[in-house]
Amino acid sequence: MTKAQKAAADAEKLKEQRLEDYNKVVAVAELGSIQLVKLEFDVSPDYHQKQDEVDLGYVITPEVSHYDHDEGFAGCVINFEVSAKHDDERLLRCEATYTVTYAISEPCDETAVKAFLGRVGVFACYPYFRGVFANLDWAANTRLPPLPIHREDLPRKTKKKSRKKLAKAMDEDTN
Repeated sequence: MTKAQKAAADAEKLKEQRLEDYNKVVAVAELGSIQLVKLEFDVSPDYHQKQDEVDLGYVITPEVSHYDHDEGFAGCVINFEVSAKHDDERLLRCEATYTVTYAISEPCDETAVKAFLGRVGVFACYPYFRGVFANLDWAANTRLPPLPIHREDLPRKTKKKSRKKLAKAMDEDTN
């Protein structure tokens, strides 16, 4: 076995181990709480005059994560920010911070737990933030569209069809 083959085999084993560690966390984690701990909302007086011309955007930033394997506790802090801008001027801003906690019933790999918190923690609390933002939008009469469903940006493998399967599919389409 060449050095390159050994390195590739070792990398594949490491990838499989990380996936196994992550799946263990998924199996033993139970949501404990989702708490809003900070909320700021500002609307400029100019917003209502320019509301049809604003660019709306949102950013989600997982911050601190913590895992205590002795206590079976894991938690993270997630920040959300929505802003409406017109020509680089921020006319509306909403910032919220949530904590998300999980009970971890068996000791797990710390790296896997932190990966879980950064990934699943966002999806756990985003609907709550989306609801809070919708209520603030209503109360401020800013008439913004609902925030979109949050999707994770993961590289996706494209499915390759063999020429034979592709030809068969094309034949079925023409008949």
